[in-house]
Amino acid sequence: MKIQDLFREDSKHISKWEENYTDEEFYAFNRAIRIKLDALLYGNKRLSPKELWMSAMVYHHGFTLSSSRKALRLAEQAYERSYKPAKTLIAQATDRLLQLEKKPQKFGTQVVKLRNGKLKMYKIDGTVTDKQRKEYGLPSLEKLKAYLN
Repeated sequence: MKIQDLFREDSKHISKWEENYTDEEFYAFNRAIRIKLDALLYGNKRLSPKELWMSAMVYHHGFTLSSSRKALRLAEQAYERSYKPAKTLIAQATDRLLQLEKKPQKFGTQVVKLRNGKLKMYKIDGTVTDKQRKEYGLPSLEKLKAYLN
C-alpha cells in the first residue's frame, strides 16, 4: 500500500463522514489508516514533498494531540521542500493543535458544531492579520464569518 492510497482512503471517509458515520466511526477509520501510515513512514527518509503533505492531511484528521503534532511537523517539512499547498495545512494544523489544547486558535480555521447544527468559529486570539491569513491561502476573517453565517 502507498501513501497516496491511504490519503485517498482517508479522503473518501472525510467526504462521507457527516451523512454516513458517527464521529466515533470516523475516528476508528482514521485511526486504522494512521496505523498503516505509521508503518509506511517508519524509517522512510525518501518521501516526496507531496507524500509528506498527504501524510500530514491524514494525521490532521485524527483529532488527537499526537496526530495533530505529526500533521504540523509533516506539513512544515513539505512546505520547507517547496510544496506550496502545505502552507494552508500548517495554519489548519496549528489551529487544530491549539483547539485540542483548549487554547484560542491563531488563523480561524477551526469551527465547532452547535447543537442546532450551525457552525461557529472556535475562539480566536486575534494576533494574525488578514494579510498574514492571505499568505497562508486563507480568506479574510470577514469572509470566513460571512460564510459561517
